[in-house]
Amino acid sequence: MPGADPEFDARATDRLTLFSDAVVAIAITLLAIDLPVPTGDTAGALLSSVRENGGHYAAFLISFVVIAAAWSGHHDIFGYTRRIDARLRQLNMIWLLMMVLTPFATRLLTTQGNETTTAHALRFGFYALVQAVESGILVTMLHYMTTRDLSRDRPERTVTKMSSQSYALVAGFALSIPVLFATDWGWLLWFIVPFATDRWLKYRRRRWADADPS
Repeated sequence: MPGADPEFDARATDRLTLFSDAVVAIAITLLAIDLPVPTGDTAGALLSSVRENGGHYAAFLISFVVIAAAWSGHHDIFGYTRRIDARLRQLNMIWLLMMVLTPFATRLLTTQGNETTTAHALRFGFYALVQAVESGILVTMLHYMTTRDLSRDRPERTVTKMSSQSYALVAGFALSIPVLFATDWGWLLWFIVPFATDRWLKYRRRRWADADPS
């Protein structure tokens, strides 16, 4: 029975973690497969080709950072995991679905051509939706694990820190979706909201530390 045999629980947890790591590794590798190779017979032509494909390279770097950050959070969460249950496996599979959708969503970002603001919003909005769901599932797994006695202890600092980071990412990506239907620059919220939230939380923590008499 799961939960009664520590060795069984450890093997099950390791299998889920290794499987997740493999899926993320494939997803992050797929990002580079469709990168255009610069062409040209001269240095100037090569640089011109790089500039023409700059959007592809930027989208690759953004998604690489996004997947790397998501994996880092997943790694931290499962470092505390003592055992898993069916619900946690389901949540993890939804999180992996968002990981494997990220390369596809990244290709959508680089679709070129004359398009309307609505078409642009749908492409970028889909990417934002994938990342918002991913961040939301990550913090859901964290809280589920700590409230259902699936962790080795109650990593309160990790819960607080990761919850704040995940909620900021969810807010940044989710808020950008309606904004994208009004302006092509709505994607800037992906960076502005998490950065501003991080600055504000650090300011609040300093204020609390200064106000603590101990």
